[in-house]
Amino acid sequence: MSITIDILLILLPFILGIVLLIGFKLKADTTGVIMFVIILIVGIFYFQTHWKVAFLSSIAGIINSFPISLMVLTSILMITYQQKTGSLAKIIVSFKKIGGGNKPFQIMFINLALGTFLVSIGATPVTMLPPVLAAMGYSAFAAVALPSIGYDPLCTYALLAVPAVVFAQFMGIDLQTAGIAFSYYMPLVTTGIALGMLWLAGGKKLLFSKDGLTFSLIGGIAAGGTAIISNHLGIVTLTGVISGAVTACVLILVAYLKKIKIIDSSVLTEEEREIDKSMPLWKALFPWLLLILLSVITNLIPQIYDFLKNDVPLPIYIGGTPVTTSIFSQAYFWVLVATLCSIPVLGWKRNKLKSTIKVWGKRSIRPVLAAAIFFAIAFIMINSGVVSIPTNWKTVEDSSTNIIRILADASFRVFGKWYPLIVPFVGLFGGFISGSETSSIAMFTNYHTITAQSIGINALVLGTANGIGGGLASVLSPAKIQNAAAVIDKVGIEGEVIRKTAPIAFLMTSSVAAVCLCWANEYLWWQWMVVFMILCLLIIGIGCFLFFKKDGTNSNNEKPNIK
Repeated sequence: MSITIDILLILLPFILGIVLLIGFKLKADTTGVIMFVIILIVGIFYFQTHWKVAFLSSIAGIINSFPISLMVLTSILMITYQQKTGSLAKIIVSFKKIGGGNKPFQIMFINLALGTFLVSIGATPVTMLPPVLAAMGYSAFAAVALPSIGYDPLCTYALLAVPAVVFAQFMGIDLQTAGIAFSYYMPLVTTGIALGMLWLAGGKKLLFSKDGLTFSLIGGIAAGGTAIISNHLGIVTLTGVISGAVTACVLILVAYLKKIKIIDSSVLTEEEREIDKSMPLWKALFPWLLLILLSVITNLIPQIYDFLKNDVPLPIYIGGTPVTTSIFSQAYFWVLVATLCSIPVLGWKRNKLKSTIKVWGKRSIRPVLAAAIFFAIAFIMINSGVVSIPTNWKTVEDSSTNIIRILADASFRVFGKWYPLIVPFVGLFGGFISGSETSSIAMFTNYHTITAQSIGINALVLGTANGIGGGLASVLSPAKIQNAAAVIDKVGIEGEVIRKTAPIAFLMTSSVAAVCLCWANEYLWWQWMVVFMILCLLIIGIGCFLFFKKDGTNSNNEKPNIK
């Protein structure tokens, strides 16, 4: 086989995916299905994969996607039920009262602290927060862009750390080791994103305003620093929850010291005041509070965790090979339990339950398919070139026609020791295509592992950098941005959001690439300094370009409302 043809055929579905997403504006699930069909055909007919292996690999991939696909399914159920019972409206109105008009505090508290907390327990900031920001007077652009970019910083610990869990399974390492490796990137990423949020909301005027740098730097460092501490304490699955809560407390303390009004009910309309009186906040938050309690019990008590994960594996056999599910230790199971246990508190009314099921069915099909299909693609790639049923569905076979090995060998020849520089961008690409960090991890972790072995560098560092890049793609993901735009009836501004958030995504991915290069190659301190001096020059260059551009990042040339 010609190596050039091999690489072209491997890259073909991914290039086509970009064309379909950007050029034809197809949904992520539709794009994924088309990519899957191409990978399946190419895998069987060109890379000599036995047809049975290819199809069984697809099934194994879908089963392995359960931590993310079923989490999407159950979290949509929870949010839909909260919406139908009025619980969600009460929470949103409570969010709106935050900040007393101080924009830097509002943006950091709502999009960084609350956004991190929400995505960690299964809620979706890109559907919940845009209406809040729009009602608070932010432009349509800011209302869409801020929750989307706020989704990024601790995306690895989203959905009760499902991405980190999946990564640990692919790497064959314990969860704490994976979580700690990811966490070391967090202070850099969260602080960069915090600064980027203020830039998007109001340009240099807001970023360098009286409170801008204070709240963004403190918020970013608090979020990232808490992530490191949580993982070293072994609280990996609750990292996002703890980080979001700690960051919120730190921001409130700073606001208090600055004599900023924390809660301001005067911003509510009459209709919103009625919603605010409709139920106590504890009742509206009950599903989330119960979920956190269940997560603490099942994750932090070793005997319970070991029993649920190891003693009740509940395997599904694919071609005679077991795929462990450990359903009772998975986050999606406890999201479902928390939702069902909330029914006596939030309401049993038949019409609400019926409406919840109906809307849930419509909302969940496409996101679940999108989450599952990219795992199927990943497993076909992993087992390409194999002619007999694998004993381990996550181990790359030593085959000259294996897609992962072909990519790894080509990467080794082209990049050598510089390969770590492209790893976060591969993750960014995977996250953009799939709309999910977890899917990016599934597709490319084995590829990076084999390449690292060829080069002789740390595979764990490469894998985590790939995951961080996949998380940074949230601000570029057409699916997420379209969802955010749709909930405030502003579909059509997605292109503007992507154009203006792309430089931030590029800069943050470049920063991760610099860390990855130094860490993976075990550079000395002076080599770290040289790499980061070059990075700083890049940031200064792009920053100057953006700085001297006309301010005002809002759609329709609206000026940002800054107090």
